[in-house]
Amino acid sequence: MAQDCDCALNFNYTVKHVTADYAGFNDKVKDLNRKEFELLTKSLRKRAANAKGTDSCFVILRTWTDYFKDNHLRVQLDWRYKKKYPDVAKQLARRFAKPVVSPDANEKPGSETKISKLDANTLLIRLPTFVWDEKKNIDSVIQVYSTQIKEIPNWIIDLRGNDGGTDYAFSGLLPYLYTNPIQIKPDEYRSSTGNIEILEENLKDNDLSKEAKAFISNLISLMKAQPNGFVNPSGKESFEMKLDTVYKYPSKVAILIDRGTASSAESFLITAKQSKKVKVYGENSAGTLDYANTQYFNIPCNDLNLVIPISRSKRLPEHPIDNIGIAPDVRINATTPDKLNAIKSLMQKQ
Repeated sequence: MAQDCDCALNFNYTVKHVTADYAGFNDKVKDLNRKEFELLTKSLRKRAANAKGTDSCFVILRTWTDYFKDNHLRVQLDWRYKKKYPDVAKQLARRFAKPVVSPDANEKPGSETKISKLDANTLLIRLPTFVWDEKKNIDSVIQVYSTQIKEIPNWIIDLRGNDGGTDYAFSGLLPYLYTNPIQIKPDEYRSSTGNIEILEENLKDNDLSKEAKAFISNLISLMKAQPNGFVNPSGKESFEMKLDTVYKYPSKVAILIDRGTASSAESFLITAKQSKKVKVYGENSAGTLDYANTQYFNIPCNDLNLVIPISRSKRLPEHPIDNIGIAPDVRINATTPDKLNAIKSLMQKQ
């Protein structure tokens, strides 16, 4: 492809902002690997000086961000570029795709948020995504089935392929899973000039709720007061979530996960696993949660997006999840047929 793209300019922009604004930079680049990292950066910068097209520049920038092994940190093709050059976009996506074991065609979960009855004692809740806009759909199906979910003892929550979004999306489900106080580790944010500028730009969004604007305004104030470090808006190392009610039903909850269960879906798992009702089935989750709250930086090339996570979990460094994942209580391989019925049978025997 012959699109004009000043790759050297874009490479320098990416290196500058990841170094200054990425919450995981100093955790990932230490004395032990600094020389290796600098050699890679030098080599790719030299290649960037000679790259002309968007596609070749994307490969260089993506190779550099992939060094950090963080799926939240990435250079990606802009949606307009993908629409204009779909074949090139697919080819580039395959180049950086991670190998996965595909389930049987009959095992592919649905793409819509949905609640259905498997039998008189088992409810299936399919949650394909936790993107912000999906909260209304999740809350809606909970409302529609408000009677049944309090009368049916066994739930199966299917989180396969759910690559996250926001914890806000699943908040309506938590009261039904609750049995005891839940321990939560907050996030801390890297304080930098670039992150302050991005957050100030976010404040201009007229669709932001009052709560979101108040949170961002407070975060900006903390960053300005404590530059070049990390700030913790919660003011706590950890906190407890307590609810007044423990519902009789569901009495048993199975959560089915796979290697595509990521980000906020893993946050849901960390919370849900603390309930005495919950048992997790499947494979290890994706392992994409330690660094979060991604922001889009205005990289010079309009055909590319630079996405940087600006926060890290207070679970670190003791309890990392990235590139490890959350292990299931009961392991079920991706190729195992009829997983839902297998889980249903196990729940009935317990």
